[in-house]
Amino acid sequence: MSSFKPFVLLLCLLMLPGCKPRNSEKGQEKIKSESKIDISGTFSISGGDALYGVVRNWATDFMKIHPGVKITVKAGGTGSGIEDLQDKKCLLAMISRPLTDSEMEAGIWTVPVAKDGVAAIMNKNNPYLKRVLDRGLSPEEFHKVFMSDKPVTWGELLDTGGKEKTVVYTRTDESGAAVIFAGFLNKEAADLKGIGVTSDSEMIKKIQMNPYGIGYCNFSYAFDPVTGNQIKDIQIIPADLDYNNKIGRKENPFSNLDKAHRGLWLGYYPKNLCRELSIGSLGKPTDQSAVEFLKYVLTEGQNDIKSSGLCELNDVYIGYSLDKLK
Repeated sequence: MSSFKPFVLLLCLLMLPGCKPRNSEKGQEKIKSESKIDISGTFSISGGDALYGVVRNWATDFMKIHPGVKITVKAGGTGSGIEDLQDKKCLLAMISRPLTDSEMEAGIWTVPVAKDGVAAIMNKNNPYLKRVLDRGLSPEEFHKVFMSDKPVTWGELLDTGGKEKTVVYTRTDESGAAVIFAGFLNKEAADLKGIGVTSDSEMIKKIQMNPYGIGYCNFSYAFDPVTGNQIKDIQIIPADLDYNNKIGRKENPFSNLDKAHRGLWLGYYPKNLCRELSIGSLGKPTDQSAVEFLKYVLTEGQNDIKSSGLCELNDVYIGYSLDKLK
């Protein structure tokens, strides 16, 4: 019984709200001393779009601190990054979904570096926008949109006479967002129907161009990280989780990025649409430059998380992640 209590305490602490880490003075001194370590090396990072922007910034800043280190970063989807990792085409992978059993058996090691959510999105110029925001779409209705072989009309979805067809977009690359969104519908990513796109950026552009477009993306792409508002012509679709055709407080789409992040920690957003974003390697990393890079990511690098649109880790998460590197 006594060995069980610390484990329960850790789980409880990991659920505490608050995204921004606060390092103690002692911890800051340690960070500064580590940044002076004279290291060199070359490695590449491959994988998910969700982490691509911030990892690219981390790599650039880390190389300024350590000129002897050269890092290349390539996006292409979580699955592609894991495949590159297993084929030894990269040293680290950006991972935006849980590992499969086979990936864990293959020795993929991961460390959480941020949090994010996946959202269903539509065009703000859709003539049925107000009705969608008032009543939302239930998981069953999302299932109808993304699993039907034939496009459904907005009238069928919203119980109106509208004849306009939904224009559905889905990810055709090996996307972690697709895995998470399909899991919300109790399906596999390969089951999702729609016009294929190969990145979050392309998904956003397609829906911005089509008033009847509907798809899904990472939170960090649905919001402008500078203003915190949802980006031009994009609206997060609220999920009617209790099937009452009415959107309650916990189901309400988040009006800005800060509220969205707070919702992730407090459980206002569907848990199965929230996820950890991780960096992985084939076995625990031993390359000094890669290890120091990950330490940087989990300390000074956390200051870049919010500006990238992602949710920072709290102190307990950071401590857990740093312990994994020991």
